[in-house]
Amino acid sequence: MVLVVDRVPEGIKIWKFKLDGSSESFYLAGEFSGAVNLKRAVSGLVGRGRINCISFRMIFGGDLFAGPVPVDTEFFRRMEQLTGFFTLHLPSTMSMIEKFHEAFEGTPMMVFFENTFFRNLPDEEKYYALPVEYSENSGIRKWGFHGIFHENSAKTVSCGERTVSIVFDKLTTVCAIRGREPVSISLGYTPLEGVMSRTSSGDIDPGIVLYLMTVHKYSLHRIDDMLKEESGFLGLTGYDISIEDMIKFSGKDKKVDLAFQVYKSQILKYVAEGLSLLGGLDNIVFSGSGTGVLNPLIHGILKNMSFLGVNLKSLPWESEGEVVLASSPESRVKVYINKARIPDIIFQMSKPFLLSKKPA
Repeated sequence: MVLVVDRVPEGIKIWKFKLDGSSESFYLAGEFSGAVNLKRAVSGLVGRGRINCISFRMIFGGDLFAGPVPVDTEFFRRMEQLTGFFTLHLPSTMSMIEKFHEAFEGTPMMVFFENTFFRNLPDEEKYYALPVEYSENSGIRKWGFHGIFHENSAKTVSCGERTVSIVFDKLTTVCAIRGREPVSISLGYTPLEGVMSRTSSGDIDPGIVLYLMTVHKYSLHRIDDMLKEESGFLGLTGYDISIEDMIKFSGKDKKVDLAFQVYKSQILKYVAEGLSLLGGLDNIVFSGSGTGVLNPLIHGILKNMSFLGVNLKSLPWESEGEVVLASSPESRVKVYINKARIPDIIFQMSKPFLLSKKPA
């Protein structure tokens, strides 16, 4: 079996994959005081069969990794250099990996990063127009996100080099890709940039922050909470529900309609940016946990792109496989719905490491 492991706010989420690709998922709540307790808890969930590989998802690896890497002494040494980044996430993820490494000694382990796909992002897209010393000394630049999804989507297209990939997940990101290399990405240094989400603002005028501080005397902590936890769909509608549930109120609530109009407009802005950088468009791929439920929204976004020669099949878009071709045969731009989940993608990328001689 292969375990795909992710650090989530509730604790640890584990997907157990059989070698034929079938899977089931489990949650481990809370923290574990030691490797022995962790191994006992994991084994109690997944069973005591042979574990061929354990693969971890990590949001950030800086410029230190060119792709997936094994969990070994060199991995831990390099990660120590990144302790100043993502202080709410990286330390807890590293602690989890260290415990797994100790608990399942001898089992091959791999780490897959969300940002390594963007290592070769063009400099003009990578850097902000800030004093250069901040980029050099503090690492303030576009690092990107959803690289696992975007890279996988780039591999799904059947022809053409110019692709725009849109991911609907807890965050929404838009990436322009030429061949297999990213050209632009909507989310850069922090999750606040780019397209709004369920509770975060997305792009805003930076002067708004200064205004709130000077005129309304908001503290940095208050502004941080407002932009991350009180904005986006929640801020525009007042409804604290998922985007997938909120779309059910489209056409019935003016606040919801406005929120989706803003959301759609932001997505189209980044699609247009990618289109201009690519000099045209051959493919557009939608992926992420929101595909399926959000297909009516996707249909509306694509209707705004009909001037590019986008022609669609009628809804519902269905396919037995993971990838659905939503465009009609005469469409100049191919439209794909990629239904693959992150754990499925990581499992497929883990296959070269399945043949281990040592069981857990």
